[in-house]
Amino acid sequence: MSLTGAPPPVPAERPRLTWARGALLVLPLVYVAGTAVSAGEASPRAWLAIAVGIAVALAGAFTHVRVWTSSALSIAAATVALSQRWPALAFARELALLGAGVSAVRAVFAIERDAGLGARASDAIAARSVEPKLLERAALAIVVLAWGAAAGVDFVVWIGASPDLANVASMIAAAGGAASLFGVGAAALFLSGVRRLELGAPPRAIACAAAAGVGLLVAIAVALTTSARADAAAAIGAALAFPAVVRLAQTKDGLELATRGRRAMTLALFGGPVAMLAAVAAEGHTAGGGLVALFVALATLAIGSVAAKLEEPLLPMKGRLLDSLAEATRAAHDREARAAIANALAHLRDAAGQGAPSPELWMLHPTRICTIDAAGYLNERPAELPAAILDVAAGEPEGTVRLDVLQALEVRRPDLRPLQRWLEDRGALFATLVAEGEEPDGLVIVPAGARVEPLTIDEVRAAKRFADAFVAVCQARSARERHLERERELRDRIDALDDELERAAHATSLDGSRNVLASARLARPATVGIYAAASRMAYEALERSVARGAPVAIVARAGVDPVPYVARAHLGGPRREAPLVIVDGTSSREHDVERWKHEHTSPIALADRGLLVLVDGAALPRDVQVLIARALSERRPPWERATPLDVAVALTATADPDALAEQGRLTPELHARFEEARPIELPGLRDRAEDLFSIVADRLAREGLRVSGKPIGIDQAAFAHLVEHPFESEDAELASIVSRLAARVTSEGRDVVRAADVVRVLSPGEQAGEPERSASRRS
Repeated sequence: MSLTGAPPPVPAERPRLTWARGALLVLPLVYVAGTAVSAGEASPRAWLAIAVGIAVALAGAFTHVRVWTSSALSIAAATVALSQRWPALAFARELALLGAGVSAVRAVFAIERDAGLGARASDAIAARSVEPKLLERAALAIVVLAWGAAAGVDFVVWIGASPDLANVASMIAAAGGAASLFGVGAAALFLSGVRRLELGAPPRAIACAAAAGVGLLVAIAVALTTSARADAAAAIGAALAFPAVVRLAQTKDGLELATRGRRAMTLALFGGPVAMLAAVAAEGHTAGGGLVALFVALATLAIGSVAAKLEEPLLPMKGRLLDSLAEATRAAHDREARAAIANALAHLRDAAGQGAPSPELWMLHPTRICTIDAAGYLNERPAELPAAILDVAAGEPEGTVRLDVLQALEVRRPDLRPLQRWLEDRGALFATLVAEGEEPDGLVIVPAGARVEPLTIDEVRAAKRFADAFVAVCQARSARERHLERERELRDRIDALDDELERAAHATSLDGSRNVLASARLARPATVGIYAAASRMAYEALERSVARGAPVAIVARAGVDPVPYVARAHLGGPRREAPLVIVDGTSSREHDVERWKHEHTSPIALADRGLLVLVDGAALPRDVQVLIARALSERRPPWERATPLDVAVALTATADPDALAEQGRLTPELHARFEEARPIELPGLRDRAEDLFSIVADRLAREGLRVSGKPIGIDQAAFAHLVEHPFESEDAELASIVSRLAARVTSEGRDVVRAADVVRVLSPGEQAGEPERSASRRS
């Protein structure tokens, strides 16, 4: 257990020697050694080679290297320096090389396929050119024929069937070795062309072809520079090349393989001549050997120091896109986001060349596109991004969608044609996803310019590094745009709410004006004739109670209408613009308790924030009285409501609330609301003689306007008779008298009421006979 509490790492399992594998690899070497002993081999090189072969066989027994390649390498190494050519050993060597060659061919054509659309694009290309299966069969046929023919000839010579073939066996084996290496290399090159739209296959296939070529060069060099025979040189070259081909074909990281392969090629091209020059100088024992060695060392150091620069011709497009992507990645670290985006896009456009369209950086959440103009200034605007490109890119290696892959799949994948057209319209080479996790943050589109070559794994990895460098920039810009968008939405909503508030205030003002007009209409009879002390005192007490919002109890004798006085007091209070709701307790409509419970028709709901006047409230049913009292005391209506109820209440009756409660006409619940209220008694007409003249004059004038279109007046003598009248029915009787006086005066064509008119109207005979005279006149 480690200090951190984690279990210790489990060591990798080491390969174990199996007797069958060890015997298969070592026994042929024992046979080679035995043959050398029996033949009296005395060359130290031969025995050194045999020892190397045995070491290779033992190493192959302990590793996971294929048996055929290990066997071929060990036998070839052991037999390369023998002074004689034994047909049996040659047959065993060629048989092992046949198996190793077949393994190499199968490894080349078993190179791992890319994920995503690249492998399907390779299938589409193969359908139009050469199928990989045909290439594999052709390569296998070359290897089998080359080494099979050599093995067959040596076998015939070994068994003594045709000893004359011993003279040509070495030549056939050398030619077969060269042919097998050429076949493997050519097949790998053809495969790299067929699978050129994949990212991992071309570097592996080209490396395999290079290994086969190096094996052929090794064979030629061994044959020319040593005393080894041509067939042994070809065997050692093939034995070295075939395991390398298998190993390179199974390499996991194609990028590392491509990078190291380019560096090796660079050093071979530029360092090889220097090494050969040093070898020639050393072999010739030329004068000034120390100076030559110094020159070679300095040249070697110079080549190593500028190897990256020397490697540029071997890079795709001479490294132009790679350099631009590296510069753009460094630009992402600029502290100012807009400057970072502009500089990065400018570097990417440089790789496409003059006249190329601007690269594009798409940012999501919300979707916006960033481009640069000809002067390099950044332009940012909202735009619509095809949703399919994000889904396709998410399934591609390094999150990169390549246009040439989509074009290769144009026939097989019609669903990708809109995306292909979209990329072609933008002159794109590829599009790389900007994403930190599974959720994409943006997209980078790089223009193709004049480029026609497919992308390499180096460029795709560099594009992904560039996209990863802009994850934070895209997230920050997207967050900023979202904040601005929310701010704009909030501002628009605030403006809309302000407009709505103004409309609501205007509607409320109109409602208040309507309420004022309705209350003024009800208060019209009380606007004149409040001069007497009794009426003045009663009205002022009523006005004070209404202004406080306290419950008001009004006592008015039969015939006195209290509504005008309440309406006038309401107009002078703080709730003047609020509704004034009059409930007639004697109306059967107001006796429906379900109406009082309805949130739209209940007088309680209509009187909210206003004044509820219960005229003759004691006449309401008991359940209605209880409902009103409970709603007012709890400030909660009999329906669901979030805000409290705000209703002022006034009760009018012919007796005070205490008397009504004693009589059982007023429920205890409703009486409790008016228990603290001091009853206000409205005076009758007989108690306010000072107000009578103004009341009569006002009513006569309005009745005259209504009947004849001009006001009617009254002289002092006529008014003197009215003052003496008891008005037992109060306002109702006064209204009847005024109506009859106006009708009488109008019928005679006058506009002034005289004493005789009053006498006749007030006399009992007049009241009874007036209808008969009116009927006779009509007849």
